[in-house]
Amino acid sequence: MSVPEVVRALSGPLPPLDEAVAALGRDAGLVAWWGAGVPVGGPAHPVDTGYVLLDVGDATMLRNRVTRQDLYRTGVSPLRRALAGLLLEELELAPTWAADVVLTRADEDRLGAWMRAHLRLTSVVDPDRTLLLGPVRDAMDPGLREDGERARAARERFTAAGGPRPVRDPSVPFRRP
Repeated sequence: MSVPEVVRALSGPLPPLDEAVAALGRDAGLVAWWGAGVPVGGPAHPVDTGYVLLDVGDATMLRNRVTRQDLYRTGVSPLRRALAGLLLEELELAPTWAADVVLTRADEDRLGAWMRAHLRLTSVVDPDRTLLLGPVRDAMDPGLREDGERARAARERFTAAGGPRPVRDPSVPFRRP
């Protein structure tokens, strides 16, 4: 597919998030995350007013990218880390240190519920995803572009909210908060 074709596909109508996730396969491709009520600007969706483009990412397997990263845990998703950094006060998130800065399970659940209520997803299958990602991101200019300054600042805010990294006693077994 060409860049304009991918942009057109990713700018299509926004089904409810659960429907979009259920339709994902194990193919390689690109995903676009759209949000309503997100405290960041971005290009407005051309059809579904009220939604702005947050990020465009690529995936070896679309379903795994979304269900095992973006909708799973903050430690494995740059999108979740950026959203958590933006929503610290609103969702009363309390990042803490484990091997990295993470959220407790209750905070992860709260962030996940917020995402399901405020985000939508579009995707396109394309084996040339890595070649298309940069040009598609440039063409669409997402508000929380993973490699952009706004997302980086939000992720840094999330990490800083975890406080200074504690010194870990090696004799105590590691436990996720």
